Order: sequence, then structure tokens, then C-alpha cells
Amino acid sequence: MYPAYRKKNNKVNTFTERKQCCFEFSMNGKAPSSDSHVMKALGTYAYWLATKAPVGENLPGRLYPVIPAPEKGFDLAKGKQIYVEQCSICHGVEGQGQKSLGAFVFPPLWGWGSYNWGAGMHRINTAAGFIKQNMPLGKGGSLTDDEAWHVAAYINSHERPQDPRLVDGSIEKTRKKYHEGDGVNLYGETVNGVMLGQGINQPD
Repeated sequence: MYPAYRKKNNKVNTFTERKQCCFEFSMNGKAPSSDSHVMKALGTYAYWLATKAPVGENLPGRLYPVIPAPEKGFDLAKGKQIYVEQCSICHGVEGQGQKSLGAFVFPPLWGWGSYNWGAGMHRINTAAGFIKQNMPLGKGGSLTDDEAWHVAAYINSHERPQDPRLVDGSIEKTRKKYHEGDGVNLYGETVNGVMLGQGINQPD
């Protein structure tokens, strides 16, 4: 499917550029250079996985399903209840994830170790689609559409690392440039008296 245009950066992206975005946003890290061993290895593996796949044709499972928003909007209190009952056993009561031998086996969903405010998963509609299809682990499809929206909103109502595209140190400018019209998201919105989008860094 690549090269392909992406609205996120308003240009045609190579497959390597698309992978680099995953490092920068979803993993909140630094993207390896395009000629690095990591990029070459990932690209080689991906092309091997795609052996005999049709070119330019969407295959099942490529995108998350688009599910309708709750008729009365998402509810953070309901989302918290669903999170505690269905998600916290793996991702932690405070969204901190779980580690084994120093490596995450269940990723953090908010806080310093999470995806940042520029990641696609910070969009509530995107997260809801992913959750509906895949979560809880081993029980994808068990939540209703509304439940997936509620819990996605609850997860994304918490602070996380700053959007790397921060404009002039301003949350307001960054929201206007990158987040308005970019799905349903809470970046720059006030929740429980606190404006989200201030960012959170790894503790010393």
C-alpha cells in the first residue's frame, strides 16, 4: 500500500517513513535513520510477510473497524468502571502496564511510558475501534460499541507524553494545527479541571 499519502504529515510517505512515525509517536521514541539496520530489518521482514499478497489492495485486518459513537456521547465514569473490570488486570490500575524481566509485556496506556499525544491511538474513535476488535486480550468483540468508546475515552482522558510536533510551546496552537478535525480527541481540552496536553516525562 506504500508509498501512500498521509493526512498526518500532508505528504506521500514511503514505507520507511511510515515505520519511522511509529517509533516517534506510538512508541514515543526516536526514529532510526532510514538507512539503519533496524529499518532495513523491519522492511525486509514486512516484505517477506507480504509475499504473494496483492499490491494496492486492502487485506482483512489492515485497518481498525469504524464503530459508531454512543448516541449520548462517551461517558468517562462508565469508561473507568469498564477499565477497572476488564483492562486493569493487564494494564494496571493506573495504566502503568506490566513488566517481566525489565521489559513490558502489557504496555502502559497513559503516563510517561505510553504512546504520546501525537499517536493515532490518542484519538478516541481510533482507540475505540482497536479495543472493540482486539480487547480484552483473547476476548475481542466482547465489548459493545458504546463500551469500547467509553473505555477508550477514559484511557485517553489521562496525561501522556507531549506531541512531538508541539508548536511554539503552545498546547492551543498545537491543537489548532494538528488536532482539530483529527478525529475525536481530548488534546487541549479541560478534563476534571485540568487542561490535557501538557505532557509527562520519564521520571528521573
